[in-house]
Amino acid sequence: MRLPARIVADGRELEATTENISPGGAFLCVELPKETVDLSASIELPQGRGLHVQAKVRWRRSNPPGVGIEFLTFLEQPEGFSRSA
Repeated sequence: MRLPARIVADGRELEATTENISPGGAFLCVELPKETVDLSASIELPQGRGLHVQAKVRWRRSNPPGVGIEFLTFLEQPEGFSRSA
């Protein structure tokens, strides 16, 4: 399942696509600087729901670019987050 996501890392906001998701983490198709370890992510789930987390990069894929993340903290919906209709 591919889900839209928004990442905030190192003061930058990036669009991403979630390829895989589980209760403990996800794989995000996004190109991040190699030094990025911590990030926050907002992932749009089916039926208009959203998942908002603080996460840590655990592994990387170079081609096509992406990162495996581990969820650390689940957050309330961030201000300014909008879901697609």
